[in-house]
Amino acid sequence: MTPFSRLLLPTLLVLLSCISVHAQMTDSSTESVNSSPNAAAVPETSSGDPYALKHGDNEFGFWAGFAPAATTIFGGLHEDEAADRKFFLAAFRYGRTLAANEHVALQYTFDAIPVAVASGVIVSRTTIGGVTTFRRETAYGGGVTPLGLQLDFSNHSKVHPFIHVNGGILGFNKAVPIEDSGKFAFVGEVGGGVRIFTSDRRAVTLGVMFHHISNGDTAGSNRGLNQFVIYGGFSWFK
Repeated sequence: MTPFSRLLLPTLLVLLSCISVHAQMTDSSTESVNSSPNAAAVPETSSGDPYALKHGDNEFGFWAGFAPAATTIFGGLHEDEAADRKFFLAAFRYGRTLAANEHVALQYTFDAIPVAVASGVIVSRTTIGGVTTFRRETAYGGGVTPLGLQLDFSNHSKVHPFIHVNGGILGFNKAVPIEDSGKFAFVGEVGGGVRIFTSDRRAVTLGVMFHHISNGDTAGSNRGLNQFVIYGGFSWFK
């Protein structure tokens, strides 16, 4: 298990625990309402909260992000291999609200990534007299992250802080991040940010995530490319 996997697994467990807790809260709330003979049907969120996500809401959007450098946090590349790298990706987002109340909202998310660009990819290296030099190029690819969960806080507010975790795959036209890593990579993301509603059904998203790529021992060197991606996007809700 890689160092990133040890980080990702507890995060997934935390979010799954949130699902269980909020499901229990919803069930309890529903039972309380139904037990009152004079009670009418009450929605999960108040009609006075125009920016609140509700159970069953669908999100359609897009986002793009940029990492100005790679990092050696959690292992992966060596310092000299991590130098001179940048990463860009753009994605279309679909999300569905699984559970919500006035305080929090839990979403499933699916990202389709038509564009992923990794610059500074090592395609070959030469060592002379103990000094190693690298030949670097830019790799282009795309993929999907179909395993996503996002937890919004302050669901009644115009500004929703959130945390998220995503998993998926990327394919490139060159081996990434080094010459024998292979063109196929697994992706893991953990991050957070804010969702700012510009109207009751539209929102701007700003965030940062720790983005990890590795081949899962499907090719030569299973060396992780780790980076912090700063991103922004726009979404519509129906």
